[in-house]
Amino acid sequence: MRALIPIVLFMLATAFRVPAQEQKPSWGWPLAIQDGISSTFQEFRSNHFHAGIDMRTLQRTGFPVMAVADGVIERITVTQRGYGLSLRLRHAGGFSSLYSHLERFRDDIAAIVSQERIRSGRRYFGDRLLDRPLAVRRGEVIAFSGESGAGFAHLHLEIRDGADRAINPLTLIDDQPLDRHPPRLRGVLLRSRAGSLINGDCGEFYFRLRHADGAFVLAEPLRIDGPCDVTLDALDLSDVGHVVAPYSLEARLNGRLVFQQSFDSLSRDDNNQLGMLYDMAYSSTAAYFFNLCSQSGFALEKTGMRLADELQRLAPGRHEIRVIVSDRQQNRSQAILPFVKAPAGEPCSVPKRPAAAAGNGQMQGSGISAFLNRGDVVVKVSDLSAPAAQLQLKIVQGKAERTIAAREFVHGAYFCFQPLNHEPRLLLRLELSENGLAVEARQMALQLVWLKNDLAQTARLGDFAAEFGATSVREPTVLLIEPVALQPELPLLGTAMRTDPVHFAFLDAVHYKFRVPAGTERTGQLGIFKYRPATKKWNYVPTQADREPGYLSCRVLTAGTFALLRDVFPPAISLRRPGSRRLGALTRLVVRLSDKGKGIDDSTLTVVLNGRKLEAEYDPDWGHVLLEELAHLKKGRNELLVRVGDLAGNFSQKRFFFQLK
Repeated sequence: MRALIPIVLFMLATAFRVPAQEQKPSWGWPLAIQDGISSTFQEFRSNHFHAGIDMRTLQRTGFPVMAVADGVIERITVTQRGYGLSLRLRHAGGFSSLYSHLERFRDDIAAIVSQERIRSGRRYFGDRLLDRPLAVRRGEVIAFSGESGAGFAHLHLEIRDGADRAINPLTLIDDQPLDRHPPRLRGVLLRSRAGSLINGDCGEFYFRLRHADGAFVLAEPLRIDGPCDVTLDALDLSDVGHVVAPYSLEARLNGRLVFQQSFDSLSRDDNNQLGMLYDMAYSSTAAYFFNLCSQSGFALEKTGMRLADELQRLAPGRHEIRVIVSDRQQNRSQAILPFVKAPAGEPCSVPKRPAAAAGNGQMQGSGISAFLNRGDVVVKVSDLSAPAAQLQLKIVQGKAERTIAAREFVHGAYFCFQPLNHEPRLLLRLELSENGLAVEARQMALQLVWLKNDLAQTARLGDFAAEFGATSVREPTVLLIEPVALQPELPLLGTAMRTDPVHFAFLDAVHYKFRVPAGTERTGQLGIFKYRPATKKWNYVPTQADREPGYLSCRVLTAGTFALLRDVFPPAISLRRPGSRRLGALTRLVVRLSDKGKGIDDSTLTVVLNGRKLEAEYDPDWGHVLLEELAHLKKGRNELLVRVGDLAGNFSQKRFFFQLK
């Protein structure tokens, strides 16, 4: 009998292990149609990573949405913005799946939604956890695709594990559409660090890549003499050729792995690493610039190495960076970046203009600019014919002073230094000497803030202030603050302010704020706006009264150009020409709304058709109100009244008349 005990225990243990093996769900595609993928996992968004994938739906709504695995429907969400109408399913092994932007639910779920709307008295009641979860099988229809919430018609799918980490659905689904498109590598962006030179110059430079012999190669030679940040301009094409982000990247320096990133899973806290992976100056939802120069604290990168430091340690001579970019179906592309590491301080190979006699106004005709990256400040003096040895820079910062010698670059001379202390104002005096005597000088001032970890501080310039928390950065970072001469379409209160560099992302809350001029009326019209150079437009940033009396503030993720503006323009209202002049054939009316300032306040929208108030919603993606409740139409003259306000409290009202047969 005792001999049987181990056997029985083994059988019991095996019996308990079998269900554990069956806990891993089998995952399927959630749509019967195949219109391709429009967004992949961990793509760039302005303040977070994309936590799922988006599937196209032929620019239409109403396609059946199916459960990706066996499970139970446990949560219904109905919101006007964000995910719109969505369902959450719970699966074996602690997994869950989320389906968003739905048009409608299947009938039994729709009945629960109707009951909840009656119970709560709200059309958009938010989350509802089901008392009795509904069991479903893989492939069973649970809803129909739509465009509720944010975005145009599509289906958003998220899969999460038991720790609530988002998992890349393309690593799980076993019947996804075939993709034969390899990633495209378009260029490489380099930024010098610590006064190093890139092709004889210091600053930021973009180099195009061309496709040749099965790889993407530099169209021009590359020469560096020290550390630099390397950013890859790359994208993937989905199964239908739509621009998406790739799945993985790795970089090798002389064959040694120095960067590795794959888009497998994300936690909610990983969103603060968005700016570590993506370059914030140039990335968008259709362009992806990947930082290959890993920073401290970048937990999503697997090697923990820093490419810039490795470049610094290289011996002079020829070297190579090779970058491999893959999509989830293992289509691969590689960039080959050969370069020459020049000895530090090697004279520039580009000839300069003939030297002129010192003191003949050479510096007055020179261009002076500042470049910032990480903890370094670079002051460049361009088009200077005098040797760099004749130029020096005196820095005065509070009570501290320092004089540094110039270095030579292809277009003149430059200086590289770090702030002397945390005093915000730097006075810079450039002196040109001959035979040891100063013969010409120019002065300039910079307003800087030197950010360090565990140091909270506030920088002020005029009516502008920037508040940085103690965890805003991990590594020392210098920001330049300066007024800019921009004139927005909206009335400007004070001066527009620029903080630079714009490619840097803060890790924690940073607040920019502006003082409201004394005696200002209708403060509800005021708002902080950010300038977008690509579109040359000002976009409203959610603004609130600051805890410091007399200021309005906003939360920012990156530097850039900001201003306090007054929104004085009411919304514009127009009626698209009815699709038919016949009463029985007209199925909908489309009212267009637009606003130049803070945006439409859809809670103020009122639509009245022939004296009867209609239930109407504003769709910010389309910029219109779609009216399909047309029971009050009549033959002859019809009247449509539309009234709406914006977030600044400006109102518009317009009447439209049209004839129907």
